[in-house]
Amino acid sequence: MSAEMHAAVAAVLSVIDGSSIVESDNLGCHAVELACRGWAVLPCKWAGPLGKAPLTEHGHLDATTDLDTIRGWWTRWPQALIGARVDPRLVVLDIDPRNGGTVAALGDLPLTLTCWSGRGDGGRHLFLLRPAGPLTSTRLPPGVDLKVAGYTVVPPSLHLETGRPYRWEEHPVAPLPPHLRTLLQPVHRPVRQLGPRRRGDGRHLVEFVAAQPEGNRNRGLHWAACRAADDDLLDDLLDDLADDLVAAAVSAGHPEAGARRTVQSAARRAGVS
Repeated sequence: MSAEMHAAVAAVLSVIDGSSIVESDNLGCHAVELACRGWAVLPCKWAGPLGKAPLTEHGHLDATTDLDTIRGWWTRWPQALIGARVDPRLVVLDIDPRNGGTVAALGDLPLTLTCWSGRGDGGRHLFLLRPAGPLTSTRLPPGVDLKVAGYTVVPPSLHLETGRPYRWEEHPVAPLPPHLRTLLQPVHRPVRQLGPRRRGDGRHLVEFVAAQPEGNRNRGLHWAACRAADDDLLDDLLDDLADDLVAAAVSAGHPEAGARRTVQSAARRAGVS
């Protein structure tokens, strides 16, 4: 992506100078302001065991920049927290100190748009430009998670436990630094060369997974892993066929962490330990 494109994306997705943001305690006004800046937003529950969950029928898929829809939501739920859908041009690094997450563990980071949690313990979301290609969170340090889809709660929503607002630290959205780009790239384990197909070796399932198009990769992987488990080809979660299925899915563009969870889910379904 060119420097000009970086600047254009950053301009759309950055939060403007705080002095220009609407001065109101009405969260709906802030939701409208964010939508005007290009953020697709949705209302989230502000209390209870499902706090922060979407209030809309289809969750983050209902996030929108349509101002009339947004005004209607906050007229109905004036206390709703503001959720913002993760823009496909971005990644979000979620730093959770309760689980040992620290910024220091990620090395040198550029200043970038940051959302600080209202919990007040140093938790934050770092918004960065997304590089091309599949990403995985499997090598991130403890307490750090990767968001490439879904939504995040954004300012000035009030934290469920403390009642304090989330807040922005305003910087242009920065590119992902090279060392983190490397850390987030899946480790491509080549699929074993099995030679001529033998009955019951699972090769046909590996080839099936590798050929799956976008939109069907996870479904196809789950079907293949279930078939392998049903045919007693998965002796345990770490056997070669399980690894080959994951490697084939990654080669087709499936995120590694999600692929491994899918294979593990299929194995548990069949009672493989």
